[in-house]
Amino acid sequence: MKLLIKGGRIINPAEQMDMTGDIVIEQGKIVAIGQNLTADGGQVIEAAGLVVAPGLIDMHVHLREPGLEAKEDIASGTRAAAAGGFTTVACMPNTKPVVDNSILVSGLIQRGQTEGVVNLKIIGALSKGLEGKELAEIGDMIAAGAVAISDDGGHLDSTRLLKTGLEYTGMFQRPVITHSEDEELAGEGYMHEGAVSAMLGIKGRPAVAEDIAVARDIMLAEYANSPIHIAHVSSKGAVEIIRQAKRRGVKVTAETTPHHLTLTDEELKSFNTAFKVNPPLRSADHREALIAGLKDGTLDAIATDHAPHAFEEKDVEFRYAPSGFAGLETALGVVLTGLYHTKKLTLMEVIDKMSYAPAKILGLESGVLKVGAPADITIIDTEYKWDVNCINFYTRGKHSPFEGRNFKGKALITIVNGSIIMQNGEVLK
Repeated sequence: MKLLIKGGRIINPAEQMDMTGDIVIEQGKIVAIGQNLTADGGQVIEAAGLVVAPGLIDMHVHLREPGLEAKEDIASGTRAAAAGGFTTVACMPNTKPVVDNSILVSGLIQRGQTEGVVNLKIIGALSKGLEGKELAEIGDMIAAGAVAISDDGGHLDSTRLLKTGLEYTGMFQRPVITHSEDEELAGEGYMHEGAVSAMLGIKGRPAVAEDIAVARDIMLAEYANSPIHIAHVSSKGAVEIIRQAKRRGVKVTAETTPHHLTLTDEELKSFNTAFKVNPPLRSADHREALIAGLKDGTLDAIATDHAPHAFEEKDVEFRYAPSGFAGLETALGVVLTGLYHTKKLTLMEVIDKMSYAPAKILGLESGVLKVGAPADITIIDTEYKWDVNCINFYTRGKHSPFEGRNFKGKALITIVNGSIIMQNGEVLK
């Protein structure tokens, strides 16, 4: 099938390209980029006034399959991704059973091909069963197609095991993705430790717990000379530690989330469990440090940490609710509304952080608009106004801290491997 995207504003961070033009797609690949192009017999998408970007990539999602399909599965999760404008997602291994061997990696890749509607990438576990005692089958999982290794879902306490894991993954130049928060310090806290937690009488998780863990993890990566990626950075101390490490030449990359960039712990005064996340929403000074870290390149990517739960799991008292919410369908709207339209990030920076940078970190050939590249493309209306209604989500997770909010900016068309998968909010597969 031939497809012509006509007259859109093409933004390609890989080449710092920002131009009005056309893109021709054939057999799943981009075959031409320019102006006044034609595609005889092909379908034409009129994109005047719209942004044509490399497909959005979320390098940190929890699709819950295998074993936790009441929360989400590959079919529902990838449809939520398509609805949000994402063409590729990478899922974490904290499932039941844990994705800690090549058979599960291969099986999930196959499931993605049969049940998914966007490109599905698999992240394998660092330790067997996520128990932090023995390395998982890292080499076999990478050979089977795992794009990264992680014990995300909790902090790996064993310094020895992380050092060994980094030395091993370094041979493959695949990143270890760490959830960096010292659990002994964070304890059983339910929110950011600060003025709001004190006022509410809720036990807090201090920001220094994140800072200490980030420092340790980076020091081990520096010693092993291996790539490390710090997930969902939320503290200003962690941003500065990463900044200094990059100046030293450490192979460290980092992400933060749409919710940590736009919300603060003030939201928890409502005791709405949708705002309970891990790491927690922090105070405004931390949020501003995250934005500054994105601007100066300290933080490389924006990832959702999409973590849906069954409705009844979140519909409990605040302290008993699990952390996380479904973020794939709101992420672009949050970032465009809260960061682009407020002039905190440029559109080039938004696309870079949500497409090109994640592709580079995971070693993917997507995230770019060039001849010969996969035709994974997101077409965005930055002025489109819409309201968040969780009931209409494709994900099974129906909780969101953004419920009822008004956003400006939305993906109108998601193209995966040359096929239109989502158009005007409707997933077509």
